[in-house]
Amino acid sequence: MKYLRLLFLVILSSIISIGLDFLGMIMPWMFGSLIATILYIRLVKNEFFFPPWLGNLGVAIMAIEIGSTLTLDALIDMKADLLNIFLMTIFVLLLSLALSRLFIYLTKSSPETAILSSVPGALSQMLIMAEEEKRADILVVTLTQMSRIVLIILIVPFVAGLFSSQGGVSEQVTEVADLSSVFEPRMLVIPLFAFILIFLLNKIHFPASLMLGPIIVMIVWNLTTGIEFSLDMALINVAQILFGVRIGLQIASLMPRLTKRMIFAILIQNLSLIFGTMLIVFVFQLFTSHAFNDLFLSAAPGGLGQIIVIAIETGGNIAMISSYHIFRIFFIIIVVVPIVGYYLKYLDKRRRTSHES
Repeated sequence: MKYLRLLFLVILSSIISIGLDFLGMIMPWMFGSLIATILYIRLVKNEFFFPPWLGNLGVAIMAIEIGSTLTLDALIDMKADLLNIFLMTIFVLLLSLALSRLFIYLTKSSPETAILSSVPGALSQMLIMAEEEKRADILVVTLTQMSRIVLIILIVPFVAGLFSSQGGVSEQVTEVADLSSVFEPRMLVIPLFAFILIFLLNKIHFPASLMLGPIIVMIVWNLTTGIEFSLDMALINVAQILFGVRIGLQIASLMPRLTKRMIFAILIQNLSLIFGTMLIVFVFQLFTSHAFNDLFLSAAPGGLGQIIVIAIETGGNIAMISSYHIFRIFFIIIVVVPIVGYYLKYLDKRRRTSHES
């Protein structure tokens, strides 16, 4: 019976997605499955069977599509844009940390909670730190980080769509053949090695392993074989449905926990972060030839998976956008997380010193 309910939701998601696609909505397959899931959970069935591996499969498929765009030429172009990538990452992170002060004022939360809630694109790592930090409210951190994903899905596609054909030169990657037209048996090593790498990265608790594993495998494939391909759109749509159901379940689970004050604080902080990022992008565009859509999606404070889906739907430069976000993931892991950890220890030490005196 639980499998029949799952099949029903997939069919419902497909029907709503097709309708949204007919109406011209951006990201219809993700929005359709997200809407269908929330409606199903709220109106039909509170408890719903959705194996985690299905949601993970949707993310992994998108990661393979991301990796397929990171060819040798794209990596060379990334090297030429390294200064922009670094500066954009720094400014977005500084903006998010500055807004943590606003979050403290609105929620009366601790600095630990505000900082861990504010850093963008590092959900798993921030939650791990929130668990370890006694003064951090893990519920608030989770709600803020997860709600940002929801706002990214709701707002960024429309902003990106407005500028998808405006401002600057959109450096599109050269079109390559679909997977179905170039498939050969040795390509089966791609999902095999992706699974192995995801497993190994999980073992060492490496953040974003589900995205980074397939991306790394695809980069190695592109550089060693020279056989380039793009996933068929039908496969990407399936991935969006699985991903949309996954996000929809998370949204449905969070809705009962939200208070009016928390909703207001989260909206103000995350909207300020999104539109503050737009301002940074407007300034950056004065000094580069990149299209606004590409720069905005490169800087947008969301998860890699969601942003790449938006990039595909709005005709963005996937290789450029993914390179910015991958750099930010590694920068947060290698630089920001240790600094935040050190700062939180400093705050704790300063409190204990003031209490003793």
